[in-house]
Amino acid sequence: MPTTRFHPYHGQNIRLSNDDMVAYRETSFAHALVFSEKPLLPGEIFLLEIEKTERGWSGHLRVGLTQLCLADHFELPQYALPDLANMGRSWISAVTKTHNRMFTSNNQTSQEDPSSHETVLGSTDVILTPRGKVHRSMLQPSCRAAYRERNVRDRLGPRDGPGIGGGGDGFTQDSILPTDVGSRIGIMFKVTNNEARMHFIFNGEDQGPSDDVIPYRKGPLFAVVDVYGTTKQVRIVQLYGVTTLQNACRDRILQLIAKKDISSLPLPKKILQFLSYEIEL
Repeated sequence: MPTTRFHPYHGQNIRLSNDDMVAYRETSFAHALVFSEKPLLPGEIFLLEIEKTERGWSGHLRVGLTQLCLADHFELPQYALPDLANMGRSWISAVTKTHNRMFTSNNQTSQEDPSSHETVLGSTDVILTPRGKVHRSMLQPSCRAAYRERNVRDRLGPRDGPGIGGGGDGFTQDSILPTDVGSRIGIMFKVTNNEARMHFIFNGEDQGPSDDVIPYRKGPLFAVVDVYGTTKQVRIVQLYGVTTLQNACRDRILQLIAKKDISSLPLPKKILQFLSYEIEL
């Protein structure tokens, strides 16, 4: 299967790299829209990892789906919210530090708790999608890298419960916020009883269905991402395609070590560059 990439049409402040799998906002906090290169299939997961953040801005990543035709090269607005959403045929939500439920298209909080819904991910370690099987661990964050970075950055001691903050490797699944470096954000839509609803998957947890019913038969649905505010750089996590095994190995290593510790490992230079996403083997 082909590698998942960003579409070549994107906001003016975006620079794509790593074979169009990494999106970096070069300046400002606006004009940073990017899209999936190809439309999503029902049940297909488009997965991102936040690689860099930048202080000094408010707000965070915005994600969702759009039926707008990218081949038309329509004039891209500054922001996904509210600009792109107001153009119609787009369903966008802002990712927040405490994001734990779905939003409607006008970004109002849904009244239903996502825990009351059956997860689209199932209950086993292997998740079946129309593009192939996905291991649940791939949806989980580059945990320890992000956790250690927050400890060094904040130095606030315990924040969210036992085992978080302080010294040592006290990582738990709650140690990372959806807006942190290392956090993984998934976008998908599921069709049930001929109705399509969008789902977000934050660090391996399904956030429940959106309130909006998406007219999926009226046109292809592309993932849309706004590298907005404090979010500076995102990378597509390869769940499918020819690079899956390479990325799975690399991602698993990075889940066990902090990225800042990579340079100290007794490994050949080429391997260290590979772990830092500077080259593909």
